[in-house]
Amino acid sequence: MPITAIAELTYAVEDVEKCVRFLEDFGLSKLKSGSDHAVFEVLSGQRVSLYRLGDQRLPQSEIVGPGVHECVWALASQADLDGLVGDLSRDHALVTDDSGTVHFVTSFGQAIGLRVFQPRPVVCSPSPTNAPGIVNRLNMPRKWLSRAVPKTISHAVWGFLDVNEAFDFYHDRLGFRLTDVQKGVGLYIRAGRSTNHHNIMLADADVTLFGFSGKFEFHHANFGVEDIDEIMAGKNYLQRQGYEDNGWGFGRHRVSSELFLYMPSPTGGEVEYGADCDQVNEQWRPRIWGASFAAFTFVHDMPQWLKEREPEWDVSYATPETSRHVPVKH
Repeated sequence: MPITAIAELTYAVEDVEKCVRFLEDFGLSKLKSGSDHAVFEVLSGQRVSLYRLGDQRLPQSEIVGPGVHECVWALASQADLDGLVGDLSRDHALVTDDSGTVHFVTSFGQAIGLRVFQPRPVVCSPSPTNAPGIVNRLNMPRKWLSRAVPKTISHAVWGFLDVNEAFDFYHDRLGFRLTDVQKGVGLYIRAGRSTNHHNIMLADADVTLFGFSGKFEFHHANFGVEDIDEIMAGKNYLQRQGYEDNGWGFGRHRVSSELFLYMPSPTGGEVEYGADCDQVNEQWRPRIWGASFAAFTFVHDMPQWLKEREPEWDVSYATPETSRHVPVKH
């Protein structure tokens, strides 16, 4: 199926000016801003738009509170867009704006957009890594970075009232593929033409352990950077501006292998610096993970529930019978 990546995240926010300052400090490039609207982009050209909560230009979704109220997905060609729109038009009210972006709302209340969009190529050059007995960097210090500059918008996460209902739609109508399952938490899925471990996580809104509230709301967006150095340079820069992380500090997820650093954001939810995420293709076999075992390979500031005991090894392959409607409840 033709979707390739996120093209744009549209936020509803309480204080546009405060959010503009934060996103500039976070490392996004500002394209335009005013008292009630602002637009940013990352190096790939993927965009972040801000509108004040209640603005009539925001899509009418059932998501509550500040955060991302619409995700616009990218397609490589007009033919791909036309094919998807032809199918969706059977049972959705579609609206096409002046840019050619098609907007609609799902039966479970999520606003989605579809757009022909080709991300700009991004080339990274992380410093080679030395290890005992392996010299990849000779007479060459590592790069010194003063702050982070996000290259991509890698994924976004919402808490859904019915994870399996959302998965059915993303899988059957938009062509997303299941990558992994975190038992009792949610499903990691990727766009049909993406190799990223996940472009969206469908999380159970009732999982308070990981910061969900029981409501249909936005949780966080991941912005891809080059490596550990850029994550930590970004963290230090933000701390100097008076911001703090979410209490976990720097770490690595086991389920996706990705390095992470989460920051609470005035835009709603959190923003995440991410690096070194697993890349997968059609040969990938989805796995089913225990919730705690999937969460962390390591984390700098362990939450109390992780300090109490190390999670038991809990991971297995999903079978053909469980590769779609995998129960997310324990």
